[in-house]
Amino acid sequence: MKKKSWLKLIGPLIVIIIILAIILSLKSTSNAEQSKVVPTVKITRAKIAESTIPIEISGFVRGENRADIAPMASGKILNILKHEGEQVKKGEVLAIIEANQSDTQIAAANASVAAIKKTLTETKNYYDQLVDQAKESADEEAIESAKRGRDLQIQGAETQLTSAEGALSIARSGKNNFILVAPFSGIITAIHSRVGGFANFSSPLISIHTQNNLEIETYVSASNGHRITNGAIVSLQSPSGIPLSGIVTTVAPGVDSLSLKTLVRIHLNDETSSVHLGDFLHGEILTPRQQPSITIPRNSVVSRGGDSVVFTLDENNIAKEQLIKIANENGNSIEVSEGIAAHQKIVTQGQQYLINGSLATPYETN
Repeated sequence: MKKKSWLKLIGPLIVIIIILAIILSLKSTSNAEQSKVVPTVKITRAKIAESTIPIEISGFVRGENRADIAPMASGKILNILKHEGEQVKKGEVLAIIEANQSDTQIAAANASVAAIKKTLTETKNYYDQLVDQAKESADEEAIESAKRGRDLQIQGAETQLTSAEGALSIARSGKNNFILVAPFSGIITAIHSRVGGFANFSSPLISIHTQNNLEIETYVSASNGHRITNGAIVSLQSPSGIPLSGIVTTVAPGVDSLSLKTLVRIHLNDETSSVHLGDFLHGEILTPRQQPSITIPRNSVVSRGGDSVVFTLDENNIAKEQLIKIANENGNSIEVSEGIAAHQKIVTQGQQYLINGSLATPYETN
């Protein structure tokens, strides 16, 4: 009886132990199977970079011929005869500056000329009388002496008159400095003050541009500036979406001291007249590539300890971590000069599941 009682107690315990062993065995098998799961990753093929490198640019349309017009003397602005956007012809009066001081100088010069003319007339009359008196005496020496005195006095008065007339001409010329005229035909793009304001000497009051021969000015980084040459082709787009072309006409030899960028001027080929002064254009300059390189997507590059690396897959889809050297970045693309070859399989998604030597299941995208 005691033996049967013992068996009744030990039997259920044995069953429990067996069940636990089976459960643990199943769990271990499941973990082993999970550890053998191969990650799925997205890949693409490394491509040979194009022979040209696009440099993105943008800028406002301006006339190649333009001028900032300033008065030659300071004064109050009496009238501005044109407005922004108005077309003007060469020689048209644009603005008038108060010329009180100039008017005073002209009045004084006029008075001086009138006084000297009067003096000259009186001098001639006086010395003519002296000559006539000398003739009455029939003294030839007295007559010649009177004539010499007359001629000397008249010559001195005429010299003074010439000088006074010169001063008057200068005063009148100075008054013209208070009138702004258009140096060429074009369109008013900016007026920098208003009627009643004060115009400073040599400070621009009105800006004028030609409507033909349009260009844009843009700034690029110093490194890109070294790659751009005169004559480079530019691809642009108008505000309405119409494609335009242009050509680089000027590349500044140095960089701007404030922005540390290089100025580039681009002549626009606008045969359809689809752009106007003040339009904002964007596009790219095509520059020749200096050395061959490989293009890969930006999202394929990961950082490891400060280095740029990518994961590649060989013909057996075994992952390999490869260090790369980046030559240039352009939008969503990276140009690589060292580290990978053309047509290699590059992992663009799922790099976090990979280590060197791990197997992957790839699916390819264009």
